[in-house]
Amino acid sequence: MHTLTEPTPADADVTVLTDLASPPPGSREASVAASLRGALLPLLDALAGQPPRPVRLMRRIGLDKSLASRLVQAARAESDPQFLHLLPSPTGLRILVDRSRADPAAEPWLPALERAVDHFAALLDTLPGGRQALDARLGEDQASIRERREHMARQASFKAVSFLFGHYCETLSTAMFLFPAADGRHVDAIEVHRRLGLRRITPGTPLPLLSLYAPPEPDARADEVPQLMPVDGVPTHAETSDDAHRYFIPEGCSLPLPVLDVERESGASTFLLGAQSPDPLPPRLTTALRISRVARISPGAPFLTVRTYMLHTPCQRLVREIYLADGLWPDALPHVGFYLPGATGVALAPPPPGMPHYRRLQLTAPIEQLPSTPDMAPLKDVADHNTVLAAVLNRAGLDSVGFRGWRCQTTYPVPLVEMQLGFRFAGHGARPV
Repeated sequence: MHTLTEPTPADADVTVLTDLASPPPGSREASVAASLRGALLPLLDALAGQPPRPVRLMRRIGLDKSLASRLVQAARAESDPQFLHLLPSPTGLRILVDRSRADPAAEPWLPALERAVDHFAALLDTLPGGRQALDARLGEDQASIRERREHMARQASFKAVSFLFGHYCETLSTAMFLFPAADGRHVDAIEVHRRLGLRRITPGTPLPLLSLYAPPEPDARADEVPQLMPVDGVPTHAETSDDAHRYFIPEGCSLPLPVLDVERESGASTFLLGAQSPDPLPPRLTTALRISRVARISPGAPFLTVRTYMLHTPCQRLVREIYLADGLWPDALPHVGFYLPGATGVALAPPPPGMPHYRRLQLTAPIEQLPSTPDMAPLKDVADHNTVLAAVLNRAGLDSVGFRGWRCQTTYPVPLVEMQLGFRFAGHGARPV
């Protein structure tokens, strides 16, 4: 089976995102939150006024800006879970207590606050993982808490892996267009890959752009095996820089096109900017390819995994788009899921949508349906997004085909995990066009 990876081998399959049930924060968390609120809010009223301002705490009792701001944010929380999430650590709260002792206005509230802080510290001590575990429990019921913690984790991961990988990209986007194949039995695809704002952190780091992978499938029928080729549909080798350039879309690239190295190993050909490629790197690079026989036109199952991506380029923003030709799978609804990859060399079947699974990661990625218009939907901060996609469809001979599409957009995506993209069918099976 021929598959395309980004930029190393991955199966052309994909899944769904579901939420595992988890017990809501218990009565102990609620009791701690109530006692902290009851003691902290009157103290802040006395020291920082109503509404409280961080600058007042800084001037009156000498708190630093970060701690003062965190306290005021917690005081403004609309619910107990949000209050606990925004609250400083017990250490920070004890600093508040110590700095407040010299102010007579604070005296009535300090004993109760000290007891509440002790209970808060005892609660954290009972939870494996401490504050992180508490935030995870709170996030099960509060989407805003979960989103904030997840964003912080993604951002920290981006900084770490960018340093380790030696490179990163500001925006990485893909767009996959699915349409009926000429044989009437399969679905083919055109896939567009864009790297915008590619940066090398460590001098001499090779940067992989695209991998073409053909794992052996000796039992597969020749007319069932997917094939991978340039957009124009003319097969080519994947051995030289000239071969690699056939996958570039000049309308979406900074010119002149860079010279590429080709690395061949275990059946895979990887096109990359070699260690000697000069800096700065091209700010816009766009590749595209045609994949034949991605799926049967009538899968006959309630869900279908279409694509599995594995991100090997740390990026600040990741955009995945998927389009269906008008009339193809009219009852299809898209699904996105994130999973740990299987053991090296082992291709694992995608888990069914909506079911807990040991490989499933607690990551979210909202997916939105794009407006149905003759033109491609614009992408914020990417001025040529729709014109480049239109140029690819024109080159593929699909400029007269209508498509309906969806977009999944995330900031600071986590590399080296499987992002599975697929469809669920309302009628328990896809219908042919």
